[in-house]
Amino acid sequence: MLTVPEQMNRWSTARIDLFEDGVGDRPDGVGTLRTVTLPGGRARLKEVVERSEFPSRFAYRVHDGGPALLDHRGDLSFVATADGCHVVWTVQMRLVSAVATAAVARTIRRQLGESLDHLALLDPPEAVGAPAPVARTRHDVTRLRARALDVLGTQRATAQRLAADDDPKQWFARVYSYVTEEMINACDRGDVDNPDWVLDLIPVFDEYYTKNLSDFEAGRACEPMWQRAWSTCERRDERRPHIPVMSGLLAGVAAHIDADLPRALADVHQTQYADTDLRAFRPDYLRLSPVFTAASDLLLADLPRSHKPWWTGLATRVHPQLRDSLLARKGYDVGRHRFEAFARALKTAS
Repeated sequence: MLTVPEQMNRWSTARIDLFEDGVGDRPDGVGTLRTVTLPGGRARLKEVVERSEFPSRFAYRVHDGGPALLDHRGDLSFVATADGCHVVWTVQMRLVSAVATAAVARTIRRQLGESLDHLALLDPPEAVGAPAPVARTRHDVTRLRARALDVLGTQRATAQRLAADDDPKQWFARVYSYVTEEMINACDRGDVDNPDWVLDLIPVFDEYYTKNLSDFEAGRACEPMWQRAWSTCERRDERRPHIPVMSGLLAGVAAHIDADLPRALADVHQTQYADTDLRAFRPDYLRLSPVFTAASDLLLADLPRSHKPWWTGLATRVHPQLRDSLLARKGYDVGRHRFEAFARALKTAS
């Protein structure tokens, strides 16, 4: 009644639609994608199920709620009682404005209360089987972290080499190393549930990246998206130097996400985690979205003033999520392309 969208729509004031099943092809398994349409139909939240621990806990998080929503997650705990079930539903949320957060929280609290009052009056459906627990063999995080740090060191050395030659490819090389650095930091901070899986991805990403850079520098044919990316990175515009820098960065990010990301996810899954449903890692994958924003901010701090777009000063005054949303409309939508990349990896891995 509280985890399956079809049943939730019997009592919820917000409409819950299943977008894609999670682990075990279940509508309440880890990795399930749902769309929540708030009353009035004007706002939609895209959720991913992060915990499905039958029969005691269920948790979800909004991975796309628009540029103003910074964080929204829900956690449900269940305890059997003599005459039914005691439910605690905790919602944590944060918007770009503290005032807006307080106002929206009051509305959601009221709507959720009305929904649960309605739920309490309904007869439950016929019982269904419990989802299988998500269990797998854990890999050695210490070893994987050391290997990831070696990769990071090599990427930094590449960026320094290009900078020493005044090669404009240095800017994308820097941002690539920052992405790797932020992935490692996310594991160190405990932002992900499967740090071994995240760390296992890093050397595979690097293999594609390094080979295509080496081939391009040696005059050999490299993959089409990387050929376009490196060629774009090498352009110069003495009058408007920021134009080729930004174009090169976007082309490089597109090559990484559209060409490398789906095959890296599928490759690591098939060689290292074939005993686990890939959808079990989708919550961690979506949690990693901010690493691209963090890497972009680090690069903006490195760029000389002449190489920074006019909007850089303004961008520092707004929240990065709002800035990224505006840029996505004019350039490359990282969030949407990452979402599609995981779907392609699922198809390949299956």
